Amino acid sequence: MNESIEQIRNVVADQAADWFVQNRGALLDDERSAAFMDWLKASPLHVEEYLGIALLTRDLVAAADDPGLALEPLLRAARAEADNVVALDRQAPEPIARVAHRRARVTWPRALAAAAALVFVGSAVLWSMRDGERFGIPLTYRTAHGEQSLHLLPDRSLLHLNTDSEVTVRYARGERLIDLKRGQALFEVAHDSQRRFRVTAGDSGVLALGTAFDVYRKAGAVTVTVIGGGVAVYAGPPPPVGPAGVLPPSALRVLADYQVDVTGQIGTPRRVNARLMTAWLQRQIVFENEPLGEVAAEFNRYGPIALEIDDPALRAVPISGVFNAYDTGSFTAFLATLDGVVVHRTETGIHVQSLATGNREPLSVRR
Repeated sequence: MNESIEQIRNVVADQAADWFVQNRGALLDDERSAAFMDWLKASPLHVEEYLGIALLTRDLVAAADDPGLALEPLLRAARAEADNVVALDRQAPEPIARVAHRRARVTWPRALAAAAALVFVGSAVLWSMRDGERFGIPLTYRTAHGEQSLHLLPDRSLLHLNTDSEVTVRYARGERLIDLKRGQALFEVAHDSQRRFRVTAGDSGVLALGTAFDVYRKAGAVTVTVIGGGVAVYAGPPPPVGPAGVLPPSALRVLADYQVDVTGQIGTPRRVNARLMTAWLQRQIVFENEPLGEVAAEFNRYGPIALEIDDPALRAVPISGVFNAYDTGSFTAFLATLDGVVVHRTETGIHVQSLATGNREPLSVRR
């Protein structure tokens, strides 16, 4: 998880630098200003990295006073949470001052004084995001077609979003609730003995039991894959909040390297290679004797141009291999080399047709 967090910090640092340049250059219209505030409030890490850059460029005090940054709400939140800062110290992420010091040695007293004040701001904002039952701030994360993203949640859990996905995160007393509205998400759950971690997907749900797991919401089914630890999968109303580690009687325990489908009722867990099932984290898709029609549908989740296969016999041809999810061109080039297969490319799609039907041997290719 440490490598993933460092990866997030690098991405957020790049985003913060871009926002800082836009603010300095007065490049933000009303729409971009609103987008900047949405970005800033999405995570305490965003606040840390942005203010760290401001400190590094000796503009921290000016940044804090700039009304264009709209930091006053954050300052008010900090003052309101003064009594909670001491309790937060043991669980807060790396302070802003240390983040900035890691990048450069800062010696001017005025900037250091401002940094100390803004550590207080960052800590209070983090506490506000953790204490969702008082602030009630839902966070929404989404990806467009072909896009993937990685987020550090306020409780330090990691959220990986696959293409065409959307989740809403809400913190309440006793639980952290994530609603997967569409698509696919992988969670690396941070331990919190006071709040369970629950993911909903329609009428299905997953309770984390100290784990990493993947939830894929498809038409008519939800697939849960456990990468590490274990989860409790349920269908129907959510189990009441109970003691930590106690498995609700209506839920099924699923352990690492197992996958289960929920289609109104919970299916039978099957053993899988969880690493291969989550190959999408490396922008890959993996198939083992899967029908070509399903392979094409998976490629269509990522590519800008759809693969279309109308011939039922061709759609049933089994395919095995590891593919680059975004390299539709290489895959269709491979299909075009097969006997009896013709590929037609148009502006709206890639049409794969068969000159003859019949039984075919399984195809295997690696990309």
